Amino acid sequence: MTARGQITARVAAPVVTPVAPVVGRVVALVAALSLAVAACVGKLPDTHYYQLTAPESKAGSGDNLLVLDTLTTDAAYDDDRIVYRTTPFRLDYYQYQRWSSTPGLMVGNYLEQALETSGKFRAVMRELTPDAPVVLAGRVVALEEVDRSKTLWVGRIVLELILTDATTGEALWTRHFDETEPLRRQTPEGLAAALSIAMSRIAAQTVPAVAEIAERQTRLRGDHHPTADAGPRATR
Repeated sequence: MTARGQITARVAAPVVTPVAPVVGRVVALVAALSLAVAACVGKLPDTHYYQLTAPESKAGSGDNLLVLDTLTTDAAYDDDRIVYRTTPFRLDYYQYQRWSSTPGLMVGNYLEQALETSGKFRAVMRELTPDAPVVLAGRVVALEEVDRSKTLWVGRIVLELILTDATTGEALWTRHFDETEPLRRQTPEGLAAALSIAMSRIAAQTVPAVAEIAERQTRLRGDHHPTADAGPRATR
């Protein structure tokens, strides 16, 4: 065989590596990495849910009807995750500490219970009805924990409310609330308790104002809408 033939023979005879041992080593490496990752991650924390607590005592029933519309919420807070701040410029979320519902629903439910138990309304409804003279609506601008220092945390709620005539849509009453309450315990439960206190102050100002206007609008409706008991009209 010539030298060229020897070179050609060497090039034409590649070395074949067994496949099965290589695949086995790859599988073993992947399994080992998976176990290592699982050991580092561990079990995820449990998710806990919190809500605002409205007064439970109920006074006598009034004569007025009220429609309470669903409250809207600013986009940054329209989430069941609890919001907290450590600076005025940054907003963060607790991943495993959450509200029982989104802030608009939760604050609306608080107001509904506070209005119902005030003794000033015959009923508080969530859908428009011909008998109700006014509609209460609004917007949750902020609902958050503000960490002002290592020892001072406060709950903050910013709420805009508007009362309108159920027929014409005319604005009869508007109010902007910005309430804060220190946390007695620096926990999510302490935040829920602090915000419940702040909401009680908002309700204490809202309920009598809304009741007074609802009563006035009911009287105006009565003056302009004679009842059926007035008897038939005289015919010519």
